[in-house]
Amino acid sequence: MENTANYIPTPIGLPIAKSPFQFNGAKLSIFFLECEDEALQEQLDTNINQPSDGVHNYKTLSINNKSILLMIMADMSFEASNQAGQVYGSVDYPECSFWIPAFDTHTLEPGLFLPLLLLDNGTAIASGREMYGFEKQQAQFQFSNDENQFDVKQPNFTALPYSFKTLSPDTKGMFNPLFTLSGAHHKHVAESLIDHNFFSSELGKHLFDQPFKVSGSNHTISFDDFLKVNLPCVFLKQFPAIEDGDKACFQKVVQAPFTLDSINSGGLYWQLLPPSITKFQLQIFPVESHPIVEQFGLIGKQQDDGSYLMETKGFWVDIDFSLQLGA
Repeated sequence: MENTANYIPTPIGLPIAKSPFQFNGAKLSIFFLECEDEALQEQLDTNINQPSDGVHNYKTLSINNKSILLMIMADMSFEASNQAGQVYGSVDYPECSFWIPAFDTHTLEPGLFLPLLLLDNGTAIASGREMYGFEKQQAQFQFSNDENQFDVKQPNFTALPYSFKTLSPDTKGMFNPLFTLSGAHHKHVAESLIDHNFFSSELGKHLFDQPFKVSGSNHTISFDDFLKVNLPCVFLKQFPAIEDGDKACFQKVVQAPFTLDSINSGGLYWQLLPPSITKFQLQIFPVESHPIVEQFGLIGKQQDDGSYLMETKGFWVDIDFSLQLGA
């Protein structure tokens, strides 16, 4: 990074935390959503493939002609420090993110693209957006327990992003319910039947009966192969120009890896009677500023109230991992 000016941090507060970020004891509920391929591929083309000027050609992954989108509800915590390395303390927050698993047919490497991440912490929002280009947006969450805290073993929740129910001059922005996950009628207290030494391969056996197909190619990739220790994530880092908000004063496709340090516990969401993988219900409500059904091509059944309902399955983990510096 020759001839690059030094970043000038503010001496007041901590709007931007120093990266890389280490997350210990992160509790993640990971769900698989079925989507129309055209919508997810449009996300990759618009945000990654076209801005990269031919460097990347990311394609969606599908099973049974349905492309896959990951939804991750998580309880996160990281140690926050300023650019000089002075530790300020810990930042704790819940977040819900959507990731498109993809495969770059140019580099023959898998990757993850983040089109949306909802959370309620200003430092985490600003740090992720400015450092990596994360599409982070402010949101609140409601949980089904008395403490109103996320429970990874009973992950019922509602996400309420700051949004606009309708698009009109008279609409006031507020925290509107966008989607609700339900179906965990009891706590999944067992560690499942998964050996942690073979965690990803065992999960793949239970969740998917075949490898992912890379759209528009003859490539396939297994669930185990996709979950590499250093999984590259790809983002579009950009800032609007002060002269014209339709123009970007900076725009670059960037990458940074997630590094998995340890799996502390985890397993499938599994019900005993009858013995089977738990099926959750995801209900998406109509919010005009957040048309995620259309943007992601979510495959659900429309209800009388205009919402969409779809089934999903997944697993939970308690892990230590880091988001590294990128390029």
